[in-house]
Amino acid sequence: MDAIALAVALVRTSQLGQAAQVIRLLGTTDEQGQAWLSLVRQIAADGDDEAAWALADAIGSRPWHAKAVGVLAENRARIDEFEDGRSLAMSIPYPHDRLRTWASPAEASAVSGNPTWTAEFLDRAEQTETLDDWAVPTLPILTRAAEAAGDHSRTLVFLARLESAARREHADQEALRAGRTSRQQGALSDTPALLPLLQALISVGEYERAEVLLAKVRGWTGRARATSAVAGALARCGKAGRVERLAGRIKGPGQRASASAALADAAALAGNAARITAVGKLVAASDELVNAGPVIAVGEAWAALGAADRSEAWVRSIAMSALRVEAQAAVAEALAVAGDLGWAEALAPDIGDLQLRGEALYRLVTVLAEAGLLARAEAVAGSIAEASRRVRALAVIAAHSEKAAEARRLVGPALEVGDWPAVIEVLVRVEPTAVTAIAEESLHHVADRQL
Repeated sequence: MDAIALAVALVRTSQLGQAAQVIRLLGTTDEQGQAWLSLVRQIAADGDDEAAWALADAIGSRPWHAKAVGVLAENRARIDEFEDGRSLAMSIPYPHDRLRTWASPAEASAVSGNPTWTAEFLDRAEQTETLDDWAVPTLPILTRAAEAAGDHSRTLVFLARLESAARREHADQEALRAGRTSRQQGALSDTPALLPLLQALISVGEYERAEVLLAKVRGWTGRARATSAVAGALARCGKAGRVERLAGRIKGPGQRASASAALADAAALAGNAARITAVGKLVAASDELVNAGPVIAVGEAWAALGAADRSEAWVRSIAMSALRVEAQAAVAEALAVAGDLGWAEALAPDIGDLQLRGEALYRLVTVLAEAGLLARAEAVAGSIAEASRRVRALAVIAAHSEKAAEARRLVGPALEVGDWPAVIEVLVRVEPTAVTAIAEESLHHVADRQL
């Protein structure tokens, strides 16, 4: 039973009691808690505040209820209801959850250009009583919020705290290895705080400082992993030159392949065809040709650049058949997303592996449906050999159909084979009574198993 999907559908058809009953059938308290959070988050995002509150109040566990209140506070901040977000965050009794909740409104208000509220949320975050390890996941968010608000001094404070946490974790690890009780500050190691620190530095433009710290990471494995992560973060910022320099320093083939993929991504972001060509030559001449990451990244980079012919030529030139079909599937989707639908439709059916071909065609159906090309999408869906993936592709088209009768026709095959999770969202809109029937059947089935 897909509990969360069914519970969301029940709430959207005003059946909150049954939705709560479905969640309570899950096994452990943590499973239920995560399901409650997902449910509250989705319903709050729908704009149904009353239902979201009712669901949060139905949570029996106090810690999970507090987390749900945090979700509601974050949602209020995302729609610029900052005063409501503050009130909700202040009501959270646990410092850990309260700190995490302050961070999200801080970033939301900074992005929306409201420095007064950003300062308020950052102040409250700094005043929240926390343990050091609690703060590590939240500090990158606070760093981004401070930088977005133009508060560079506070940005540096948060970065310093992250660096301190990374060094403290490293010292603890070293003391444990040596059997000592005292800490000694030194070179960084691959600790939980390290990657958030490096990525936070890059997100605020402190590229040189990130590279200096990276050079201090001890241990071949830790440095390779951190370098690979930094290369990816730099690529997302379009810093192809820096990615290229880092890639040359990596000795491990796996991490080097990841850096090569990041370099292709950065070249695509920068619109640099010459650099994509260079990366392709580098990948073709190295052992990364056995790694799907950089091979796919080069093909996707050409697709993103609008060079569909070069994208197709690249994947068809790959000699290793397993790698070629995997790249074809990924590039077919990239071509469709880039708007080169003809090229995508020509490439996807030619994929040799049945499962990968079905996945590529399914992704193509999704892109076509999102573009409103429903008849074309249905024709592609009909060419999917695997029945389960075909009915799910039809369900995607149904979700985009504005005509209820047409949507019912398209979801019919999924219901015939019992794949209701694929069409539950559509049923909420076109056949709400079917949602009730599915819920009752599912609840009876679980009850029978528990007897």
